[in-house]
Amino acid sequence: MKFSRTVLVLFVLAVSVCATAKAEELSDDQMQAVLELEQKRIKAIDRVIGSVIAIYGSDRSGGGSGVIIHPSGIALTNHHVITGAGVEGWGGISDGQMYKWKLIGTDPGGDVSIIQMEGRDKFPWTPLGDSDTVRVGDWALAMGNPFILSEDQSPTVTLGIVSGVNRYQPGAGQNQLEYGNCIQVDSSINPGNSGGPLFNFQGEVIGINGRGSFQDRGRVNVGLGYAISSNQIRNFIPELLATKLVEHATLDANFANRDGKVVCSDLNLDAPVAEAGLKLGDELLEFEGQEIKTANQFTNLICTIPEDWPVSLKIRDKEGVEKSICVRAYGLPYSKPKKKKKGGKPNKDKTPEEKNQEKQQNAMIELLSAPPGEVRHPEINRKYAALVLDEWRKQHVTDEAKSGAWKIKSTVNQITKDGKKYIGTHTLIVFHDGRFALGVAGDEPHHFLFDGKSFYEKQEKEFVQLTAVEAKTTPGLMAAFGIAAPLQKASFAALGTMSIDGSDRTTNAVSWRMRVEDEDEDATFVWIEVNREYGECETAKTLRKIAASRDCSNEGGVLFEDFEWSHGLAIPKTRLLVSGLKEKVTHRITTVEYDWNEEIDDSIFDELPKQEVEAEPDEKQPDAEESDSGEASEEDKQ
Repeated sequence: MKFSRTVLVLFVLAVSVCATAKAEELSDDQMQAVLELEQKRIKAIDRVIGSVIAIYGSDRSGGGSGVIIHPSGIALTNHHVITGAGVEGWGGISDGQMYKWKLIGTDPGGDVSIIQMEGRDKFPWTPLGDSDTVRVGDWALAMGNPFILSEDQSPTVTLGIVSGVNRYQPGAGQNQLEYGNCIQVDSSINPGNSGGPLFNFQGEVIGINGRGSFQDRGRVNVGLGYAISSNQIRNFIPELLATKLVEHATLDANFANRDGKVVCSDLNLDAPVAEAGLKLGDELLEFEGQEIKTANQFTNLICTIPEDWPVSLKIRDKEGVEKSICVRAYGLPYSKPKKKKKGGKPNKDKTPEEKNQEKQQNAMIELLSAPPGEVRHPEINRKYAALVLDEWRKQHVTDEAKSGAWKIKSTVNQITKDGKKYIGTHTLIVFHDGRFALGVAGDEPHHFLFDGKSFYEKQEKEFVQLTAVEAKTTPGLMAAFGIAAPLQKASFAALGTMSIDGSDRTTNAVSWRMRVEDEDEDATFVWIEVNREYGECETAKTLRKIAASRDCSNEGGVLFEDFEWSHGLAIPKTRLLVSGLKEKVTHRITTVEYDWNEEIDDSIFDELPKQEVEAEPDEKQPDAEESDSGEASEEDKQ
């Protein structure tokens, strides 16, 4: 970003010189600076223009904008765009073609929706950038479909600078379309630009353009546009791809500026923060790790996180005692849409366009009336969960890990108030196909096996199969399973069926919280970090945690840290056994030695009990109603 501001200064210098001198009188350095800026701008536009969408309703009317952020066709737009267009429609991109889109999840509070483009195996796309690095004076490219000008589906491009950061724009209706911590730009944003991307010169999406300050008449752009920051959007992507109607976070508490301090001015006594120790008059020192200097700063920050997020606060009471609080946030409710009153034309007298419009309106009302936070389409959710899992595996395993086995020795220490206490050692052998053998030394030695499908523990002289519940509530076993899981194509299938549970944070990393549910609907939770690497399409990066419950209560969970590569496998050097939402460390498992060998004896798996093979079912006999020729009766066909 420093380079951008340097180029800005050079550009202004060159322009001022041009105003008083002929072009041939420019110095070589000045001309070179102008040409470099021009080429940088052209390259940035060429890099991203194919990912911009002109969004229309199913009848190809209306107009809005969007941007594709994943080659599979996952795209962002505004909530207020889809409320006008409907739950499905058409999207045009710069190749001149129109493609169908469907709504996946929406966030009325933050004015963001995710849609799925269809019709191609791979779409042009642009990655999300880091909006926290955006500074006033940075160049900003806005693209979209203002005034429905893109008849050939190529977007309109406007260039400007970032005029302000950390801006706040109040919402409309009940807790809807509220822009917190947003980016202000002077790039021209007009009606139709809504939902379109704001790019930097590195070819990243740093925001989604959503609103502008217009004159009262004519809706003329006056150089004040606002974009929802990419980092806020990143917090919500797991919620949206889970097919949810999303709500924003609230503490059920308000803060005000008093005598140079930010103090709690309003508090619901039933709120989790009140039960955790917040009182009226307490001073707010930090929120989400950031020092709080004004009440508006707090409002800006809480606007950027979803319901159920593990919010952290540092407070100081009237006696000067400081305290840290970590609780899951409530959701801010929305007003339910009003159902259309009966009347008007009979259905038989309506035109096809009127019938389609009514269908879209009813579908939108049904969506906005759904219970917030619930998965609306489990089958679509599981499809995205499989995508996340597949891309996560790419971050942990390479083709080099197709043979052999890894032998990993670790020490185990219990963490106490007085320091640490040595417990014993773990000896883990992980085979390239995901099977593993775990030996736990200490006062009570244990031996575990995982054959790729089931977990076993040696009890007395033989191995006994464990249930998924028994396995997931054994943290040491899950610490080993987390290392082996990426080697299997099905990864966590031994614990059940995986779906996206929502957005979360663990070890200060924005994460996918995945729910793995067994046949008895008993869940294990897996946290995978949201990928933030520029230029990569992968949605997920690093395995962060496995736990028996969402808040690591009772049996606790396992954190994975300090990954190192060994023959194509990312091995965490540190596994921390933790408990509670604050992730208090109870034990530390530290890798002291690991190596890979082409051949390691796996005969220990011969000790596992033999699985009974189910008999093949008899050949299906023709139904009674079927004819002698095997044809079904007319009644069955119907």
